[in-house]
Amino acid sequence: MEEKSGRIVVMWGHLLLLAFIAGSILYYWLDARAVSLRPNNLILVQPTAILALLLVLAVVPQCFPRLSEEEIERGTEPLSHFARIGALIASFTAFALSLETIGFDVATWLFMIVGLYICGERRWWLNLIFSTVFTVLLIYGYGAIIPFPFPLSIL
Repeated sequence: MEEKSGRIVVMWGHLLLLAFIAGSILYYWLDARAVSLRPNNLILVQPTAILALLLVLAVVPQCFPRLSEEEIERGTEPLSHFARIGALIASFTAFALSLETIGFDVATWLFMIVGLYICGERRWWLNLIFSTVFTVLLIYGYGAIIPFPFPLSIL
């Protein structure tokens, strides 16, 4: 793998957003613990908060990319980034609106496929495998913890 030479740049907007997300998670977690430390009250909140904070920590290094001088001078996001964000928003809206009509399982699977494609995954076989495994784990894992009211079409 080729190392990129250049300066390390701090992406302050991304870093502040991650700090806000981490602060919100921490506040919610500590608030839930202040109410009650009984396991049945924290069975979902505590593991989810820990996992979410670990995920935030995993993303933090991406806020410090090494950019070439040319990339630093350009300094603006290409228009294609905003088009991808719009496409993700549209696909998530379609996902939310189709949950009851085509089923939670099919809607999740389709959203994963479209979302991965929008974000740049072009290997169709990997996209299909990951989306299928994620959907099955989500449906059966979440269904084992909490019964949810969404209809299922296949699973």
